[in-house]
Amino acid sequence: MLTLTPPFIRSYDHHVGTEGPVLVLFGDYEDPASATAHAGITALRERWDGFVYAWRHLPMAEEHPNANGAALAAECAGVQDAFWAFHHVLFARQDALGVPDLLNYAAQIGLDVATLMENMMDERHADRIVDNIRSAVDSGVRHAPAIFIEGVRWEGGTEPEALEGALRAALAG
Repeated sequence: MLTLTPPFIRSYDHHVGTEGPVLVLFGDYEDPASATAHAGITALRERWDGFVYAWRHLPMAEEHPNANGAALAAECAGVQDAFWAFHHVLFARQDALGVPDLLNYAAQIGLDVATLMENMMDERHADRIVDNIRSAVDSGVRHAPAIFIEGVRWEGGTEPEALEGALRAALAG
């Protein structure tokens, strides 16, 4: 059984929710299966907010050449308090994640594009992605998507009902 190396939520993780069991998704913005997992989690959050959802980057650059750039742009959007807005756009536009596309999306959601570009040159943001990858590797993950619920690898489906059942079971102890 694969387990997530604690802590399940780190101070710099992008997460929504404050109470309940913790679900961590390691994902890649260019990966269709990551998009499916994201959609299931998002649909569940829309109807039940009794859990914490954390995102960690796991770009699979050999398969998805734009994944690293998308992850970096998302981190930099976070500097402007727009991580989640940008995150959702990246999955919605998964087929067009080149740098010009990323800058266009940033402008569309009202980000300061010059600041985004400047932040993309700052290695601190790339270091966060490397740290996310290290967390995945330390937890035995080799490929996105990977979901952990309360630190234990979830091998079930990504439909909202399946995830809710697993989270409620974790909540019940």
